[in-house]
Amino acid sequence: MSEFVNRVHGGIKKSTEELITFAVKFISGSVMALAISLVVQELLGKPVNEVNLSFLFVFFVVLLSFIKIAKKWTITSVLIFDLIFVLVGMVLRLYIMTAPGA
Repeated sequence: MSEFVNRVHGGIKKSTEELITFAVKFISGSVMALAISLVVQELLGKPVNEVNLSFLFVFFVVLLSFIKIAKKWTITSVLIFDLIFVLVGMVLRLYIMTAPGA
């Protein structure tokens, strides 16, 4: 009976870890997809308050691509990727803010 309880406990722990890891991957992918979708929407010259098919297409393609790429990643790898993504975003923002003629 003790072995059964230990197996159930281990299974619940593993499932919880996998669920949390998938949730972190989904949130990270959603933020990245939203950023890239907004850039594409701006490049196409569409108004920001109007959601169109191209925005949704780019959003889901980027989100699903990220989830597929990050399939084997651990939660630590995803958090390191998030850190790098945020730092690159801050550098791009700094470049845009200090760009001459803007």
